[in-house]
Amino acid sequence: AAPAHVASRVEAMSEFTFERLAVAERTMRADEQREAARAAAEEAWVDERVAEGESRRVLEVTPPGDAAHWAELAARPVDGGVGERKPDSTGTARWHEALAPWGLTLAAAGAVGGGGRGLVTTRSFKRGEVLMRVTPAVAVVSGRHLSSRCHHSHATGGRLLVCSRCGCARYCSADHQRAAWAGHRDECALLAQTRPRVPGQTVRLLARLLALLRRSAGAPPPEDAGEWARSAAAILSLSHQLGGQPAERCAEFGEQAGMVCSLIQEAARSGGGWAGSSSCPPQEEVASLLSLLSLNAHAICDAELQEIGIGLYPLAALANHDCDPTAAQSFGAAGKLTLRALRPLAAGEAVTIGYVDLAAAASERRQALRSSYLFTCECRACEEALAPTPAARKREAARCEAAASLREEQRAELAAIDAADWEAALRRSTRAAEIAASLLPPGAPALGLQLLRAGKLHAHCGSLRESVGYLRRATEVLQAVHGEAAPLVRDAAEMLRGAQLELAYGDNSAAS
Repeated sequence: AAPAHVASRVEAMSEFTFERLAVAERTMRADEQREAARAAAEEAWVDERVAEGESRRVLEVTPPGDAAHWAELAARPVDGGVGERKPDSTGTARWHEALAPWGLTLAAAGAVGGGGRGLVTTRSFKRGEVLMRVTPAVAVVSGRHLSSRCHHSHATGGRLLVCSRCGCARYCSADHQRAAWAGHRDECALLAQTRPRVPGQTVRLLARLLALLRRSAGAPPPEDAGEWARSAAAILSLSHQLGGQPAERCAEFGEQAGMVCSLIQEAARSGGGWAGSSSCPPQEEVASLLSLLSLNAHAICDAELQEIGIGLYPLAALANHDCDPTAAQSFGAAGKLTLRALRPLAAGEAVTIGYVDLAAAASERRQALRSSYLFTCECRACEEALAPTPAARKREAARCEAAASLREEQRAELAAIDAADWEAALRRSTRAAEIAASLLPPGAPALGLQLLRAGKLHAHCGSLRESVGYLRRATEVLQAVHGEAAPLVRDAAEMLRGAQLELAYGDNSAAS
């Protein structure tokens, strides 16, 4: 047996880890049920407003808004959509100025993967080195975290202060409430109109974006390059055409835009802000901003890739997609985004991230990218996987089956953890880790998390040699994504050291 202090530490860490996993799984399911109930209530609220004639009033103020009109907008060429801004020489120069301190630059359209403008390194970077660290121009917490996270720092725990006017925003301290007021003030006036119901996160993010644009109207662009990269000028230079969007999505954008315009008008009439004839932009322009958010916003995730909000990061939005990305993002306090290199990068290399589930088959990834981001991926991985050859078709079919198996193994793994069936959880987790390693790029954050779960389960079940192998691989991946100081990485490294100590003691005892 291992020394008492080593064995007790490993056992305590394992018990704590799996108790936390089980609680997290139950909490996630409860959150999903609450979110479904909230979404149903929101849908009922929209139906009530339509019945009361609210939508008719919106269309009277900001015509046109019928389905045929939005379908016509969707059918326009991609380069001729409503609200599209083509970057001018001044804007391009400011992008270069904002990127220069990070050792990055903006490549011309078509010069890097993805077809559009993209980020390129101007110097070499080590694996795990920070490529960029930026705060969001606008951000909101997701619906299921409205009452559990501070709307400024995104932190959890403790009693949260509630905004007395809108009843929605919550803060972990009075200081955070004061710090958030500039961004929340105009949003608060709109949320007060819907109280006690709360619009979805996209509508709330749009309200914050409109408020930012309203505050910036007529003001000169910021002189500081970093501030400019979060300004209205930078945001409006991002791609946000309606042309090329699916007709159904255009109609959805139009409906959401009409609702927001209605709320703005109500807030202006009630004296709750948004006063002035220019407060509410035309409905088509608001819809084009929704397109901007759908194409450029980032899901804000915790270290375990659970979505906690959504934010717009103009500088980070310049990174193109690749199915074998060179970088990955993580998020810290107040939604701060950090982009790190997943492998050594030489000067002149493209900085790319993954927009979709990289474990999916190439055909599924292409479909998701075309549907959500309006482009067809032509990266090397997709081109090789979808080559018109019998061997490529066979590999793609096998990958489709493997991706489905991975999802099933992960669902079964979490169910077994929730039921405290550790042997079943170990089998499922080991199998999921093997499949994930065959499907995901070697530096993918999702791979690191799956390896970490497998390592913890092996430690819990006494398979120390296997645990050390999985934990070592997980720590290497997660360090590159989050940095050595991240709590998740420190926990993984501590568990690795504990497993190594107990394994070494067991080997020495056996030898003697």
